[in-house]
Amino acid sequence: MEQSVQKGFFEQKLPSRLILWSFPLLTLPLAGGLTLTSDHRFLFIYIWLFGLTHFVLTLSVYLQSENLKHFTESGRNILLFFAIPLTILMGFYVVGVLQLRVRFPAFAVVFSAAIRLLDFNHLNRQTFGVYQMFKARAGIRGTAGAKRVEQGYLATLTALLFATYLAGGVYPLFRGKAAAIASAAHGKAGPVLLPIGALQAVCVALTGVLVVLGAVSVSLAARAWRKAGRPAGLREALSYLGFQTAGVLLAVLSMPMYFATLAIHYVEYHVLMFPRCFHSRLHEQSPVDRYFGRLRRRPALFYGVVGIAALVVLLFTNSSGMADSSTGYLAVVSIFDGLFVFHYFVETLIWRFSDPFFRRTLTSLYFQGAQARTPTAG
Repeated sequence: MEQSVQKGFFEQKLPSRLILWSFPLLTLPLAGGLTLTSDHRFLFIYIWLFGLTHFVLTLSVYLQSENLKHFTESGRNILLFFAIPLTILMGFYVVGVLQLRVRFPAFAVVFSAAIRLLDFNHLNRQTFGVYQMFKARAGIRGTAGAKRVEQGYLATLTALLFATYLAGGVYPLFRGKAAAIASAAHGKAGPVLLPIGALQAVCVALTGVLVVLGAVSVSLAARAWRKAGRPAGLREALSYLGFQTAGVLLAVLSMPMYFATLAIHYVEYHVLMFPRCFHSRLHEQSPVDRYFGRLRRRPALFYGVVGIAALVVLLFTNSSGMADSSTGYLAVVSIFDGLFVFHYFVETLIWRFSDPFFRRTLTSLYFQGAQARTPTAG
């Protein structure tokens, strides 16, 4: 009798299907809702259930003793996993309490632009990593050159998003020429932060680069897939890249659509964090692991706690009943703002398959018995 081979989490069908189906079932309806109605109350539920919970889930990596041991085993790790994240939170605390963005408008413009660029970069870095996982699932071993092309392609998408942001939230080539595009998602065009002519020229160049890099990337992926001789998987990988590209281009046209752009990003994060939260190795002798183990034995309780924490974030960051001059309120809101940048930074570390620790602990979760196909993103 032939023995069945145990599959890793991402070698199973459901995770990839959940990620791919989030585009037609979540991204497109959100884009439609943002375009067709000015009543955006549904966004609060979406941001709470998908967005803020994905930020809160990042903290769960600190609730496992094996991770904590790694985070504290060297001065460099203490700096990366504790000192810098705490500095980020305290930095936002200082900016908020001292109201630096109100007192110094020029600082506010630069500060906000930097955060947006970090946000766009975070989105596409994650897309690159998950795309490597889709390719690994298909048996595609990408070369270093192919990965550089893919990184360039996604960096170009980041640049296009940033150009739209600098143009006031409307694609520079359409600003002043298509009022329908400008009013997409019922968003008001903001101030243009750089000369519109320069932004238009940049967008023309970036669009050409995007088309070339996209074509080269697909060609290299198809060649590697044929070389591997595997029967399936390429269509899934390319569908993922195509859906993410389409989602980003929605926001490139009109920045308010960015809420819809992030749908796949949120869903894939929840999907990929599931084995890290529920199937990672725990040690009974560790008090931290014992408490975490009790919590994760009841998934409803675990996600209930995550949901409540996310709701607290949402209520504090959107509260209008508290005085803006309240130092305590400004401190809390600023720390929550910092939590987002904290997430961007920590995420660049905890998904690095090139890091020996995470390669060892994550490979068995996502690609059981498939070491040779493990992605090396990060």
